[in-house]
Amino acid sequence: MKTPSPAEAAASSGHERPREVWLRGNARPAIGLMLAVLTVAGLAGVAIVVLGPPWWAGAVVAGVAATGAALAAGLVWAAWQPRLARAGDTLEVRLSPFGRERVPLAIVECVFPGSQSLGPDAADADDARRVNTLVLRLAERAMEWRSRPVTSAWGAWDDGNVVFDGRWCEPLSPTLAREIAARLMEAKRDAAQEADA
Repeated sequence: MKTPSPAEAAASSGHERPREVWLRGNARPAIGLMLAVLTVAGLAGVAIVVLGPPWWAGAVVAGVAATGAALAAGLVWAAWQPRLARAGDTLEVRLSPFGRERVPLAIVECVFPGSQSLGPDAADADDARRVNTLVLRLAERAMEWRSRPVTSAWGAWDDGNVVFDGRWCEPLSPTLAREIAARLMEAKRDAAQEADA
């Protein structure tokens, strides 16, 4: 008797495969921002206590500090979320704090490592002025997926290339890119087997 594959077992049991994280986020830049906001708010609070302006000034500073801290905490949470994850027959791509795109696995062609300069003046500079990236290539036939609005610090999505900036995700390396490419091939095989079943 043939042993069912994990995909077949999941399909026959009525349960979908759990979400599989392929590329984790990096909250360190956002934590730095949050600490800067809290430091400025703390210094403003000390200045109000020392200088003794009207009571309402303290309330305004407290309100601004609370709002800034809440926004920074939201950014930390978003930055901590996975940049790339598989959920069934889709890949979840997060290149913005405001949401993620669910890309059909069928239109993803390949994954490969890359790099980009850290500014217009760094185009001719040495490797110290470059950041590693991960590129997810989408099929040319998928015209509706050619580009999406993203947070430019986190990456880019243009002309069917989804680019993850290495500063806002776990450290990128050729080894990690090969691991993600292998997972992609396995996921596409699983999807093809499920379609044939």
